Amino acid sequence: MKEKTDVQLRLQSIRQRMKEEQIDAWIVLTSDDHGSEYIGNYFKCREYLSGFTGSAGSIVVLQKEVGLWTDGRYFLQAEKELEGSGIVLHRIGEENVPKIEEYLIQKLPIQATVGVDGSTIHVNAYRRLKKELDKKKIRIRLDCDLVGDIWQNRPVMCCKPAWELNLCYAGSSRMEKFAEFRKKLKEEGADYSVISSLDDIAWILNIRGNDIACNPLVLGFLVIGKSEVFWFVQKEAVDCSLEDKLQKEGILLRDYFEIYSFLAEELNMCCIYLDPERTNMLIYKNAKNEKKQRTILEGKNLTLLPKAIKNQTEIDNMRKAHRKDAVACIKFLYWLKTNIAKKNASDGTRQLNEKNMFESKALSEISLAEKLEKFRSEQEHYISPSFDTIVGYAEHGAIIHYKATAESNLTIQAENFVLIDSGGHYLEGTTDITRTIALGELTPEQKHHYTLVLKGNMNLAASKFRYGCSGIHLDSLARKALWAEGLDYNHGTGHGIGYLLNVHEPPNSFRCIMSESRDECTRLEPGMITSDEPGIYLPGKYGIRLENLILCKELEKNEFGRFMGFETLTLVPFDRDAILVEELEDWEREWLNQYHAKIREEIGGLLTPSEAAWLKEATAAL
Repeated sequence: MKEKTDVQLRLQSIRQRMKEEQIDAWIVLTSDDHGSEYIGNYFKCREYLSGFTGSAGSIVVLQKEVGLWTDGRYFLQAEKELEGSGIVLHRIGEENVPKIEEYLIQKLPIQATVGVDGSTIHVNAYRRLKKELDKKKIRIRLDCDLVGDIWQNRPVMCCKPAWELNLCYAGSSRMEKFAEFRKKLKEEGADYSVISSLDDIAWILNIRGNDIACNPLVLGFLVIGKSEVFWFVQKEAVDCSLEDKLQKEGILLRDYFEIYSFLAEELNMCCIYLDPERTNMLIYKNAKNEKKQRTILEGKNLTLLPKAIKNQTEIDNMRKAHRKDAVACIKFLYWLKTNIAKKNASDGTRQLNEKNMFESKALSEISLAEKLEKFRSEQEHYISPSFDTIVGYAEHGAIIHYKATAESNLTIQAENFVLIDSGGHYLEGTTDITRTIALGELTPEQKHHYTLVLKGNMNLAASKFRYGCSGIHLDSLARKALWAEGLDYNHGTGHGIGYLLNVHEPPNSFRCIMSESRDECTRLEPGMITSDEPGIYLPGKYGIRLENLILCKELEKNEFGRFMGFETLTLVPFDRDAILVEELEDWEREWLNQYHAKIREEIGGLLTPSEAAWLKEATAAL
C-alpha cells in the first residue's frame, strides 16, 4: 500500500476531529485574527493542512473530498503543489466553478453543520456565507480551531520589537491623527472604535515592527475612545521607553489576548464603531454583548482614507525612496545585462556548454533575487523587502506569483525572458516594481507581447480623467491593446501602496471586475499611490509584466470640472531590446522617451561611470 503523505495524514486527523465535534464541513481560510493578506507562520493553517503556499486561498474539508479555491495568480502554482494530495483545485472566476457557499449547498444535507475558526472570518464574509447556507438550514459553528487542535509543534506567535516612526517620515503625529479620528468618530455618533487591521493600527500609532515577514507591522488590536486609547499587544514587543511615551499620550497597553474579554466585559452601555470587512466574528460577537446594552455602528475604518491619501511629507519621501530603489534596480540590470552579454559573446575565455549555460558560476532564479537584494541593502535607510521577490525565468514567468525553491530553481540562460517582481521598505517609504528582461534574441511574438503590455502600462500612466472616477473606470485603459487581440491577464491592474506598511493597501485599485468588498469603487484622490502592472502569461513559455507606481495628482480645474492624472514614481527603464518601435503610436514613443530622459537626469549621477554609460544607452531615444 502506498504510504500516505503528510497532507493526507493531516486531513485524516481533521476529519476525525470533525466527527468528534459533529461538523460536516470544515473551512480553512488564509487569515489571521486581523484579516491580514500576508500572515505569520503561527497562523498558516491552510498551508499546514494543504501544502499550498500561495498568499490567497481557502479549503473546504468534507469526509470524502477536499477542495481548494484560489485566484488566477496561483492556478499554476496550486496545480503543482496540490499534486498527489487528493485536494481538488477550484479556479475562482472560471466558468462552472462554484463559490464555496454554492459548493456547500450542493454537497451537504439539510441542517448540516459547517465549522470555521471565528477569529479568521470577517463579519461580512460570515454574513455572505450564512445567507446562502440558511437556504438549506445549515448551521455555522465559530467556536473551534480544529487545525490548531492537530498541529503538533505549531510555531509560536511572532513577537518582534516595536519601533517608532519619526515625524520627519510620518508627516503627522499620533496626537494629530487621533484628534482627526475623534472628530470623525463624533460625526458618526459613536463612543469607541475597534480596529483590528494591523496596518491601520501601525499608521495611526506611527509605530512599526516585524511580526509578519516583509510587513513592518506589530500584532495587536486598538480600541479608540473619546479620551482614551487601548492597545492590545504582546507587551514584550514594546520597550519601557516607548511604553512610557505612549502612556503619557493616553495610550494604555493591555495584553494581546485580553481584547476579547475587554470587549465582552469592560465596556458598558455605548456605541461601538467597527469595519465589518476588517473585523473578525469573535471580536464582533464580544463587542455586541447585548447584556451591556451596546449598539454596533458599521462602516469603513476611519483610518482607511487618511492612510491611503499620503500627506506631503510622505509623498516627498516616497519620491526619495523610489530614487534609491532605482539606483539598486539599475545597478542590478547593468550587472545582469553585462553577464548575459558575456554569455552571448562566448569569446573563448568563458565557453558555453551544450545547454547554452556557463559551466561555472551559473546564474539562477534564486541567485538573481539574492543579487537584487544585495543592491537594495546598500541603499541608505533600507529596511527589508516589501514582499518575497519573484524571479520567474522562461515558463516560470507565467506563474503570476511564482517563488523559486531549491527544487524549482531554474538556471538562467542567454535566451527568453526573466520576470522580476520586487520591492523594498525604506524609512522613506515602500516600493514595488516589475520588469521583464530580455536575456537574448527574442522572437517577433515575444517582442509583440512585450510591446502590448508596455502600451497598456503607458496608456494608464498617461491618462487624464474627471475627478470622481475610481480605478474600475480606468482599468480598461491598461487592457485595451491586449483586448484588441483577444488577450488578457487574470489579475487586477493595480493596488494601493502603503507608506512603510503593506505593499497591497486598500481601498484604491485598478480592476475590471467588481468584488464583493467594493473597495474598487473608491474614487481616486490626490495623494493616492497605486501600482500600474498589466501583463500577459503564456503557460509553458513565458510571462511578461511591467509595473510602475503612480501618484494621483490634480492636473487642472476648469468650467468642466477637476481633471486628474498621474506622476510615475518608479524610475527604472523598460527594456529597449524587447520593444517593437514600429508598433508604438507617436505619443507613446514620445512618452517613453520623456520617461527615460527623466531617469537619466535623476539617476545617472548616482551611478558609477560604467553603470551611467550603460543607462545612457539603455534609455536612448527611440
